[in-house]
Amino acid sequence: MHYRMIFYVLGVFACGFGALMSVPAFVALFFQEGQAARIFLEVSFATMVTGGAMVIMMRGTNKTMTHKDAFLLTFLTWSVLSIIGSLPLYFTGAAPTFIDGLFESVAGITTTGASVLSGLDSMDHGVLLWRSMLQWIGGMGIIVLAVAVLPFLGIGGMQLYRSEMPGVTKDKLQPRIKETAKLLWIVYLVLTILCAAAYSVAGMGTFDAIAHAFTTVATGGFSTHDASIGHFNSFSIEMVAVLFMFLGAVNFSLHYMFLTTRGRVVYAKDSEFRMFLILVISAVVVLSLMLMSLDVYQASEAVRYSLFNIMAVITTTGYATADYNAWPVLAPMTMLVLMFWGGCSGSTAGGMKILRIMMIVKQSQTELIRLLHPSGIVRAKIGNRTISSEVMQAVWAFAGLYLVTFIVISIVMAAYGLDLETAFSAAGATLTGLGPGLGDVGPASNYASVPQGAKLVLCLSMLLGRLELLTLLVLLMPAFWRK
Repeated sequence: MHYRMIFYVLGVFACGFGALMSVPAFVALFFQEGQAARIFLEVSFATMVTGGAMVIMMRGTNKTMTHKDAFLLTFLTWSVLSIIGSLPLYFTGAAPTFIDGLFESVAGITTTGASVLSGLDSMDHGVLLWRSMLQWIGGMGIIVLAVAVLPFLGIGGMQLYRSEMPGVTKDKLQPRIKETAKLLWIVYLVLTILCAAAYSVAGMGTFDAIAHAFTTVATGGFSTHDASIGHFNSFSIEMVAVLFMFLGAVNFSLHYMFLTTRGRVVYAKDSEFRMFLILVISAVVVLSLMLMSLDVYQASEAVRYSLFNIMAVITTTGYATADYNAWPVLAPMTMLVLMFWGGCSGSTAGGMKILRIMMIVKQSQTELIRLLHPSGIVRAKIGNRTISSEVMQAVWAFAGLYLVTFIVISIVMAAYGLDLETAFSAAGATLTGLGPGLGDVGPASNYASVPQGAKLVLCLSMLLGRLELLTLLVLLMPAFWRK
């Protein structure tokens, strides 16, 4: 592997990441939060100096990237930037311990939305904006951003782009991966601007609108208030959130094709989008009827709370307007199942992704048909495309590892003393990228009460989920490190 090249790129990333810290610093100055502004500027300067030193020391290195380089660089990028992102949170005192700051930073940059902080309503504006920025940066993926930059450094981005999502290939919108990454970021930026404008029109203040736009389109879920979106108690604001959470969980290549061809047919033709829409509608109808039949809410409130919270869970955003943990037991269980489904492939949402679920179902149907017709030639298809055996093997391997990882992390959480409901939901909520779980880590609470050691395990869980398991687990294989 080309270690000098890897550290050279990490240095470039550190410089850029450090420069971004100047934004919350200036916001803190605007709101006369001098101490927070000073800390952000100091961490920003130290990060850029360290990154610049790495670039200077490693310049002139071989810039040919192998697939091994791509896997290692992917993991190091997310890990190193998570550590850097935690420093302002810790030094400003927003996070009481460094582990808490690291947990919050990892939750931000992986768009998990699992928080350990409270008192957000009175927290420094610079800190609140930084949390939202972490999710916005991580939403489309630091690695996708990188492939738009790496070609300028003489490093091809295709290997890095593939390493973020093995098993389900993202659509290439342009022949060159650099152009693809640029187009995706343009769509991402346009959606963010539209979301902020919509929040403002719906009644949010300018700062809240920008901060929430960052975390809504990124399907991250960090809010500037302890009560999340429920703080505003506004139907209009909730519907804006529902719309942009949904758009954030849809394959971004569809958004790009819609904007360029100006035709809604691109959505209707996509089988994954149709399945996602059907699943959302079905879940909202079922949950609404359940809440009405059990006299939890009247009809209008049942639909309102069901729509918002179902969308927040299935897109793994993690916003909340009600404590669904206190609803009748079938409702929280429905939420638990939906968070594992997640959004569409090629989106900012977490979970296993609808496309993978569809492949598993299609393959299961194919095997049942083969039992009835042993001599028949039956192939699993998604839309008009036949699923190759290689892709199917990767999907089944991913699903198996996902289940095993979930079980192992749940057992570890239970070993730290968490009750079973909290342990299982904490493992699932961090692995899928949702954030809020059930029990002691439900939407009305957070992860502050989780033991410090368990928080580190959950940090690993969040990274595993965001890096799609295989990207990180492959580093544990001895064969990976052999020459």
